[in-house]
Amino acid sequence: MSDGMTAGMGLWMVLFLVTVLALLVLAAVGTVSVYRRLRTRQGDVAAVGGDTARDRLRERYAAGEIDDEEYERRLSTLTHWR
Repeated sequence: MSDGMTAGMGLWMVLFLVTVLALLVLAAVGTVSVYRRLRTRQGDVAAVGGDTARDRLRERYAAGEIDDEEYERRLSTLTHWR
């Protein structure tokens, strides 16, 4: 009779371990998701001087370095990444 009890306990232990592992995986996925959202909210800030990519794009457009089509295409690409 004791063999049946230990087999049942083993099943509960396996179920417990699977549940704990699933919770750990969910916590890791959630942490990565929150990290990516926070990083995305910071915008497209460049490492140099704190200028954003949009600001540099506007400056190039204002200086005549790029035309209307190029400006719109690049702006669309920048907003698509967000």
